[in-house]
Amino acid sequence: MNLVIVHYHLNRGGVTRVIENQLAALSSAAAGGPSWRVAILYGGRREGFNEQLASRLPSVELSLHEIPELEYDHLPRTSDRGGPAELLMAVMVVLGELGFSPADTLIHVHNHSLGKNAALPEVLPILAEDGYALLLEPHDFAEDFRPENYVLVRRMAAEGTLYPQAPHIHYAVLNARDQAILGQSGIPAGRLHLLPNPVPELASLPPRDEARVKLAERFGIPADARFLLSPVRCIRRKNIGEVLLMACAAPDDTVFGITLAPLNPVEMPYYQRWKRLAGELNLRCRFEVGGPDGLSFRENRAAADAIVTTSVAEGFGMATLEAWLVGCPLIGRDLPEINADFRNAGMQLDGLNPRLAVPVDWIGREAFCECFAAVYRRTLDAFGQPVPSNLAEHVDAKIVDGRVDFADLNSDLQEQVIRIVCGNRARIEELLAGNPWLGEAMRVTRASSAEQIAANVAVIEKTYSLEPSGQRLVDVYRATGEAPRDRAPEPLENPGGLLARFLTPGRFRPIRLE
Repeated sequence: MNLVIVHYHLNRGGVTRVIENQLAALSSAAAGGPSWRVAILYGGRREGFNEQLASRLPSVELSLHEIPELEYDHLPRTSDRGGPAELLMAVMVVLGELGFSPADTLIHVHNHSLGKNAALPEVLPILAEDGYALLLEPHDFAEDFRPENYVLVRRMAAEGTLYPQAPHIHYAVLNARDQAILGQSGIPAGRLHLLPNPVPELASLPPRDEARVKLAERFGIPADARFLLSPVRCIRRKNIGEVLLMACAAPDDTVFGITLAPLNPVEMPYYQRWKRLAGELNLRCRFEVGGPDGLSFRENRAAADAIVTTSVAEGFGMATLEAWLVGCPLIGRDLPEINADFRNAGMQLDGLNPRLAVPVDWIGREAFCECFAAVYRRTLDAFGQPVPSNLAEHVDAKIVDGRVDFADLNSDLQEQVIRIVCGNRARIEELLAGNPWLGEAMRVTRASSAEQIAANVAVIEKTYSLEPSGQRLVDVYRATGEAPRDRAPEPLENPGGLLARFLTPGRFRPIRLE
């Protein structure tokens, strides 16, 4: 079987990394057997792409094909890319030159429904009607509180056609949450596959002592201080205010490091806000420890005593797995809808909790309810959706025993809580008493977590490493490629249900969209 991989770009980043890891997994699974012919179609950008990738895949014959018509619609055009007809023609030309016929070719498309290119969703059903088998893999969903993307999606496709249905059109998802949502929206179970991202073996870390010396020289963090690393780019959904709150409550010998500033100009004001607040309050936080003047990613991990996560939304949770692979315990915010898969595989995530509770009296019950409801209403309006009549009940339900989750606050209220707690021993004790897991988590060490680290590494290697991932991928490709191709694509049965399941008040976090 020939394989075509389609993505908008090959720049360094999440989906490109997944593609590289999937190809490594596929090559591992094909070792000793026939090679796969694989063509990657992309829009033209490939900054940071591993140009040696092809030479590292002994069982894959890889070729790259630039198709400008695949580029993001909002980027400046280097040529008149045209619309669906032009994209279809460009794709067919490449397939023809490669000799990839419908009967022996599978097309694996990443993030087709995210609203980045208006032509692609219209071209895919045509390719399916021509007999090509399609595997569509959404890593992210426009429906998942991305209103700007969703508006574009709605412009580019009639309701239901964004997720076309036919026996030879299959879907791959990263987690059981997405599998359930798509299944409940009408995609048959036999065409819907759970395909977690492959996790390759990580390169060994540099010596810890050397990394700590560099950390002390560049950021003034004593070599004997506890260093808790938040290895993220500071965008809103990473919930950086929660790192600052943890820093307020942490022991005096503990310093938090946050690796990278945002690249998106829209995110920069939020980042600068937290950076200014940390400076004003003299919090034990260091920013951009992985920036141009900081340590490398590997050096930061070597220096860390634990990895911190405060994110309120993820697609797969690669950082959750990689923490253990570098020998670090993981502490902070739990995302049950993502981490349930890891726990079901046997992982222990005792340092995570889905709630960091703060007394609602610190900010005022009325202020909280009004703020949450106002941001949620604006979000629903951006999606063109009605406000539920029982919204007040949903908001009230977020207050449990007089406490509210810190992640349910917008940045103004989060800052208010941080100012209340900072330097106030009574408030710190009240915070820790309401979150007994937090004080314990901030005291963990590599040594105290050694057994848990070893157990989790064993689970990761058994379930998510290249060998089992490659076999899963081959199984999904076979199921898709061997499906009958005699039916034209039809619309998704219940597209509105898909949107409604993503937009529930229980999943909403104001800091993502304020």
